[in-house]
Amino acid sequence: MSKKTNKKQVSAKAKRAKGTAEARAKSAQPKDGMSFGAKVALTVFAVLMALSMTLPSIAAIVGTSSSQDSSSQSQSADSGSSADSSDSDSSSDSSDGTTDAVAQADEKYQPLVDALQTKLSSDSQNLATLLNLGKDYMAWGVTVRYSGSTDASTSHANELLEKAISYYDQYLALKDSGAVRVDRALCQYYEEETSEATAALEQLTQDMPDYGPAWANLGMLYESAGNSDQAREAYQKAQEADADDEYGAKTYATQRISAMDSAASSSAGTTDSTSATTSGSSTTGSTGVKGLSDTLANLSGTSL
Repeated sequence: MSKKTNKKQVSAKAKRAKGTAEARAKSAQPKDGMSFGAKVALTVFAVLMALSMTLPSIAAIVGTSSSQDSSSQSQSADSGSSADSSDSDSSSDSSDGTTDAVAQADEKYQPLVDALQTKLSSDSQNLATLLNLGKDYMAWGVTVRYSGSTDASTSHANELLEKAISYYDQYLALKDSGAVRVDRALCQYYEEETSEATAALEQLTQDMPDYGPAWANLGMLYESAGNSDQAREAYQKAQEADADDEYGAKTYATQRISAMDSAASSSAGTTDSTSATTSGSSTTGSTGVKGLSDTLANLSGTSL
């Protein structure tokens, strides 16, 4: 074989190899001119670019939300703090008002009972002194009981009322008295020992059936306990026993019966304002109804 022939064969093989390579390259290349690998790489790049562009926006949203939550929590905390402060201030004002009222009552009555106790020390059986001590302690206790609103003021009031009862007992040991027995029972009522007070007045109406104030106050206790029929019967007894209204029992009983009638005819949700205002003789008792008593009448600045 000649050299020319060899060269031609080599050249022909090279051309065929080149054509084959070009054909393979063309066959691997998609119609749009981009390989699959290039597409994948470009897609990944695009996703990364998109994420990088949205990250600041996401961070801003999260930051704003966090800031809003923080602000909301701060405002809530401030609001709670303000509410707590307001409640605290209100409670403080109420407490201060109670303390002042109780302190004023103490300041008023302490010198009075001190003077009477000094007087009693030289004459332990002086009826007038015993009676006045009982009345002053009763008035003092009732004032504290209904001007105060704390457990301490209630305890203080009960201690004062117990002292009143002790002086009334000393008086009664020396001399029986319907008026003193009524006041003693009312002290128990203002201590919220209603059963004991009721029993005492029931006994008094048996011992002194013609004593109008005993029936009037017994009616009040029955009414306070919700025993309307018994209350009405006791009030009617008071009207009969005090027909001339010597003790004010007839007027008191008539007013209470009228209040009960008004309450019975009014709707269930209507407050019986008459009940709280008609008797006009004394400081309000534990259920809003007033007792008939010279001591309580003097406490409210009225007369029977």
